[in-house]
Amino acid sequence: MRAVKLSAVILALLFGIPTAAQIQEKVDLDATYRIKDEGLNRSQVMDILSYLTDVYGGRLTGSPQIKAAAEWAKKKLMEWELVNVNLETWGPFGRGWSNENFSARVISTSSFPLIAYPKAWTPGTNGLVTADVVAAIINNDQDFDTFRGQLRGKYVMVTPMRDVSALFEAPGHRFTEEELVAMSAQPVQPPRGGGRGQRGGGGNNNPNFNDRRLRFFLSEGGVSTIEPGQRSGGTVFVQAGGSRNASDPPVPPQIVMAIEHYGRIWRMIEKKVPVSLEMNIENKFYDQDLNSFNIVAEIPGTDKVDELVMIGAHFDSWHTGTGATDN
Repeated sequence: MRAVKLSAVILALLFGIPTAAQIQEKVDLDATYRIKDEGLNRSQVMDILSYLTDVYGGRLTGSPQIKAAAEWAKKKLMEWELVNVNLETWGPFGRGWSNENFSARVISTSSFPLIAYPKAWTPGTNGLVTADVVAAIINNDQDFDTFRGQLRGKYVMVTPMRDVSALFEAPGHRFTEEELVAMSAQPVQPPRGGGRGQRGGGGNNNPNFNDRRLRFFLSEGGVSTIEPGQRSGGTVFVQAGGSRNASDPPVPPQIVMAIEHYGRIWRMIEKKVPVSLEMNIENKFYDQDLNSFNIVAEIPGTDKVDELVMIGAHFDSWHTGTGATDN
């Protein structure tokens, strides 16, 4: 008798209750096809990308460029009839910064222009400065004494030249099916903590030691530090070299140079050939508004108006590029 009752309960569970497939919400195929048609035949993505990169890149947080880009994005969202379009303030972020003008070239023994960029949140040179180049690699306390009194009025190379491998194959390619399968089988690595950006000079990566080194270059009167970019082939990776907090200790002007040009100057210095640079770094800080903002807009729902779906991405980029490949 008990077995009969149990069977009845099981049958009731199997046939008396709708399955997930039976109660699944009906798919609006017409809306799906309309969305696909809009994306495939009337996409604006490339035009939007061009405006955000060609016209308004780079978009360093706190800079006039990101504010102009945000106003353009706000106007575009309103054209699309999204509602509650707004720039919502958050902060404090810190002072803003922008590079207003930069030029650099070797003027002796030979003359050639240089690919280089100032680091964000660093000061300028107060005009065009012509000076000789010296190398000052500081890795320990004894090295400070070695270069004390030798850097005033000099451009200072702060990192040894590294080996640069030749690119015999294109750095990018489309993954094969086998490569995708192998990648999917790899364990997910835990996230790594972010840093303050690039650290210049030598082989000592202790943050406190690097801060001491920058203060030393500033107190010794160097015109600007020079370090090589982390990439090659003309690509230069540049981040920040100073603080967004105006009360933090000052730092010297700092530039990052294409590794090919850095290497050419380095090899001349090794040969005891004098090298003079002509450089103008004009940077500007903005202290009026220490806050930043998020660009927010809404697409109102219908049957589930009390629920939220949030879609977003970071809007800022570094100052030396357009932001086209920033994440």
